[in-house]
Amino acid sequence: MTAAGTANWETPVQIGLDQWRVNYETWMVTRYTFENGRVVHVKTRYAGVDDIDLGATAPVSGGFGHIEGNDEDGDKLFGRVDWVVREGYQGGVYTFLGGTGKWKDASGVVEAAVWTDEEEHEQVMPPTGPMRNYGFVDGEGEMSVPNLGA
Repeated sequence: MTAAGTANWETPVQIGLDQWRVNYETWMVTRYTFENGRVVHVKTRYAGVDDIDLGATAPVSGGFGHIEGNDEDGDKLFGRVDWVVREGYQGGVYTFLGGTGKWKDASGVVEAAVWTDEEEHEQVMPPTGPMRNYGFVDGEGEMSVPNLGA
């Protein structure tokens, strides 16, 4: 799974001394490459909440989002992403929950590292207003797509 796109954060809400939550919406183009050589491109939209914790090792310390994909054939793919931070790693765990057409009965999990950069390079955390991020996602995992075809 490889993807690139942009994410818009709303103005964060403070929930503790050094903690905030922020709603986001992301738009990406995702390429899925399967073992049989089949490649499928999906326009993907995410909506979710990111956790900002200034006391954590990474300012964005967690979060989740819901996934709505629409592929080149008009079939929909649904899922969820959970943000993971480990030493030297930030990324998403993408859990797929089926869809329509080729994605009907699809399931699986892909873990993908995420590179992200704010539109303003000197962005303070937490941002004092809405902000745009640019990102690139690259990862592998196991997906069962019984209706994929050749």
